[in-house]
Parts: sequence; structure tokens; C-alpha cells
Amino acid sequence: MNIQALLKQAQKMQADLKKVEQELEARVYEEENEFVRVECDGKYHINTIEIKNKNLEDIEMLQDMIAVAVNKVIEKAKTEHEQELSKITGGVKMPGAF
Repeated sequence: MNIQALLKQAQKMQADLKKVEQELEARVYEEENEFVRVECDGKYHINTIEIKNKNLEDIEMLQDMIAVAVNKVIEKAKTEHEQELSKITGGVKMPGAF
């Protein structure tokens, strides 16, 4: 394989990665439990925290359930990002891509 073909392949991979990253950033992820519903975007920013149980008296439990839901929704988004980008890179970690 010559250098020009290799360079062209690398440029295509870079363009594909950028496109997939933009698509992933536009996605919305949701996690829900019996107390709260949390939504984040593909940039891992929390957009919504909805308290579902209005009669909850145990504030500490509510705080714990919010933390659990936030962590799960962010992990869900990160996992999907890694899986989608891995499809393009063939599993090779690209510096700055993840």
C-alpha cells in the first residue's frame, strides 16, 4: 500500500469519526427508576431531572436515587459512544477521539 492511499484512508476515517461524533452528540439518553427520570444529551449534559414520586418523605433516598440515575444515564451514553466509534476504528483507541 502506498503512502497516498494510506493518507486517503486516514482522512476518510477521520471524516467518518467526526460525522459519528456529531450524530452521537445529538442523541438523547434516558434512565428511569421508581423515583426519578434523568435525561442527558450526547455531550453528557443533564437536560432533565424529573421527580416522579411527589409524596416522597425520605430526601436522602431521593438524593441517592438521583445520583444512581445520573450515573447510569451518563454510562449508557459513554458506552454507546465507545461502541459506535469502535466500529469505525476497528477497536483501536484513537487519541482525542474518545
